[in-house]
Amino acid sequence: MNKLFISILITSIFIFNFIIKLNANDDTYINSSNITYNEKENIVELAEKSKINYKGLNILIDKGTIDYNKDNFEVFGNFYLYEELTILSGEDLKGNTSLDRFTANNVSYLYNDDLKIDSDNLKKENNLIYFYNNFLTPCEIEGYFNCPTWSLRVDQTKYDIKKDQFFHYDTFLQIADYKIFYLPYFSHYGSKAPRGKGFLTPTLKFSIGGKNSIITPYYYPINTSSDLTIKPNFEIDSDFSSVNISKINGNYEKINSSGNLSFGLSTQRNKQNDDISYSANISQNSVLSKNSRLELKASFTNSISTTRSENSSPITFEDIYINLINYDVLRKNDYIINKISTIQAFDTTNASLIPFSPSITYLNHIALNEKISSINKFNFAILKRNESNNNLSSENFSFKINNQVISTYINNNFHSYNKLSIRNNINSYKFEHNENLNKDSALGSLILSSDVFFRNFNDFLKPRLKFIISDNIYKKGHTFNEDSKAITFNYENNFIDNRIFGTDVIDKSRVVYGIESNFQLKKNTNFDFKINQVYDFYKNNFYTNSINQNSNFSDIAMSSKISNLSSSLNIGARINKNNLQHKELDISLRFKKPIDIGIRYNETSKEAFINNSEDTKRLNYSLGKKLNENLSLSFGSEIDLKNNFSPFKHSFTLVLFDECSKLQINYENTRFNDNFNTTPNETISINFYMDYLGFFGYSQKTDLFFK
Repeated sequence: MNKLFISILITSIFIFNFIIKLNANDDTYINSSNITYNEKENIVELAEKSKINYKGLNILIDKGTIDYNKDNFEVFGNFYLYEELTILSGEDLKGNTSLDRFTANNVSYLYNDDLKIDSDNLKKENNLIYFYNNFLTPCEIEGYFNCPTWSLRVDQTKYDIKKDQFFHYDTFLQIADYKIFYLPYFSHYGSKAPRGKGFLTPTLKFSIGGKNSIITPYYYPINTSSDLTIKPNFEIDSDFSSVNISKINGNYEKINSSGNLSFGLSTQRNKQNDDISYSANISQNSVLSKNSRLELKASFTNSISTTRSENSSPITFEDIYINLINYDVLRKNDYIINKISTIQAFDTTNASLIPFSPSITYLNHIALNEKISSINKFNFAILKRNESNNNLSSENFSFKINNQVISTYINNNFHSYNKLSIRNNINSYKFEHNENLNKDSALGSLILSSDVFFRNFNDFLKPRLKFIISDNIYKKGHTFNEDSKAITFNYENNFIDNRIFGTDVIDKSRVVYGIESNFQLKKNTNFDFKINQVYDFYKNNFYTNSINQNSNFSDIAMSSKISNLSSSLNIGARINKNNLQHKELDISLRFKKPIDIGIRYNETSKEAFINNSEDTKRLNYSLGKKLNENLSLSFGSEIDLKNNFSPFKHSFTLVLFDECSKLQINYENTRFNDNFNTTPNETISINFYMDYLGFFGYSQKTDLFFK
């Protein structure tokens, strides 16, 4: 027993002394079937298949030595080093004991379990790793072409571990093992790197019968929360005799915990006279405090319209919208909106049509009990113009009050939603060109509505009935039409208390009756159908006149949808009550299998609205198909069917992709026959993205690439 105790004690003392001699710390672990320690020389010899773990770094070696006196670590034969998703393997590793510096031969480096580098030699110096005569790719080695889709053959690569940045010297870009491009020097970042400045993926555009161009976006991170992107468009003559910058787009983005801010600026050269036009856009959405929020949108431009029009000179204007919202101001669940909007054209001939409008809106919601609540809204606004005419004032001061009391009632047979609305609108008009036209007006109205749903009529049909009683309480003077010019006719709008947008015109009393149906045809296939019609008690009013309704009964509004997991069909129609012919028709069809197909057809008769001058018919459609794991095709077109325009826009896109790259070729044809300012345009654009190199930087080192 004493001999055994003495033996254990001697062994423990030896092991303790061995650890001290190795200068090892608590996070170093060596596992080997045979370790030889030369105490005199302070050298550890490791047998085959020894394993070392040091601060999360794992090393598996064939055979090696650790010389602590000379601070030398050497591996004879193969080694395998890995840390998290990074793996380095090779032969004949020589370095210091902490592996801050070492060299190796015939190495394979796997970065983040994705980027692969095979190199003849490797040298590590602190945070820098040098690869010599290496092959680099993130693609599958046995890929689509039985080789990597793309790869780099590089004389020397420097990898900065701390910055997570790769620098390549004397590089050939290979596509399917064919050398196609030479770069004397370029750099790119890894997947762990912080945002860094550099060029983004460029886009090539070939204009058939015109000039070609290349767009080279450049990205610059300003700080941790903001960045800048600049997209110059270089226009190249067909014979490559000259290069001009035809357009520059710049965009500044700032995002932090309080919101976001973006600023965009674009300049474009006019092809006819070389004048420079610009457009600037500002957008901000910020949380100022827990109870306040700011919205800002602004646009400034002096560009020529690119839509079909006759203008040949720039239209200079600004469009500004500022919205400040404060919550829980006077009581819980209320808010105040302070809004300023303006559209100012710097053209005195049209100044009377462009208003400036600041406004303040206050809204609160009060729950009186479980079934009754109240919504109160107050709005003060100023509409101001530089000039006036007999129909439009230069200033309009308006004060609007809208009070609503809402109640709900539910039993087994029907659901009733009732609302009482009182609207007051006070206006004061001033006319800059003629003070005799100055006047005040006041308009008060009351709307009482009851929307009834018959819940248990039968399994398929659910009748719906809504009564709207609307009338003026008082009226003084004439209220000019500032808001109510937008008119629409559809199923949903027929059930709205006031079918007219705005408050300067009051809708009339009516009753709306409709039928709704929603059921499952079969598993995963749903059918939804809605149809209604309006009976207006007063057939001659603003809304009925606007939609060309000449009787108490309106046209019939219909909406239907049938859908399953792979397809859907939507139909919306306005049907003439007399002959059941459609005045408006909107059909959209979508198939996901076997081909992704989207079709939308829209037509509107000139008899549908009083201001329509002619019939319109439009067709949009798109086709798309993923042919295999590496190829997809898509086609889209927009056609004006009524006016014999050729398809004024259609595009064809071919995308080839795999796990490490994507090539997108897009053909677009835009044509008009209006013979005005717009001209046909036919372009082919090419965009090639490569993992890791899709975000790269270029630095000029020699005159070999550019002079």
